[in-house]
Amino acid sequence: MNKPTPAKGRKNVPLYVMLPPDERARLEAFAERIERPFSWVVRDALRLYLDAAESDAPRMDRLRNPELDMSNAGKTEQPRPGKPRTKRR
Repeated sequence: MNKPTPAKGRKNVPLYVMLPPDERARLEAFAERIERPFSWVVRDALRLYLDAAESDAPRMDRLRNPELDMSNAGKTEQPRPGKPRTKRR
């Protein structure tokens, strides 16, 4: 997959991120409160997070090797295929 290249004279490239509605509303409210654009808030928060994570070696190890319980992975009950049963009278 190719990385998007900025158009001539552009310093930033677009990045599309999906957020739950409540988190997006929270970010928009914060941006309005500090009178900054939404993109600035997201960019600044991401930069601060990366600076903190990259300077903390144990945190980086936790990100590389997350401690997940894999004993129940893929064991969700699947719906039965076909037509649903009709109820008897």
